[in-house]
Amino acid sequence: MQTPYGHGELWYRKPPFVSGPPELGYQLPYTPRQLYRNGIYSLTQQCLRHYHAPFHQLPQDTQQLVLSHLETGALTLEDIPGPTFFEQLRNNTLEGAFSDPIYGGNRDMKGWIMMGFPGARADFMDWINQNGAPYPFGPVSISPSLSMTIRE
Repeated sequence: MQTPYGHGELWYRKPPFVSGPPELGYQLPYTPRQLYRNGIYSLTQQCLRHYHAPFHQLPQDTQQLVLSHLETGALTLEDIPGPTFFEQLRNNTLEGAFSDPIYGGNRDMKGWIMMGFPGARADFMDWINQNGAPYPFGPVSISPSLSMTIRE
């Protein structure tokens, strides 16, 4: 969160902030790093109050319940709507798991391997319409030093 993204440098964050349809976009005064900082703090307080443990120490089924409450809006984190925090967390998790490793996530291209995604290959069209056929080559990163030649 020490990047321009984390500091919200490209986000429009001027009031008024109104609750409304998703088409209005993000409607909070917080940068991504502030959203996480405030959201995680508030989530920890909620979990301690209701379950007597922070989120990361809760059993998996209770964690699932808490995440479900965030997603549906049944749980609000002070002035951060649960669905807003949930979507930010979900989107950043997916970005980290499936982006090119050159950006710092998807270590060893494990997300791509799991999905059978070829990565940044210039041409894999011969394999597009072969329903159910596994792609025979490992993924390739934008950075040649991170690329694989054989699937592990």
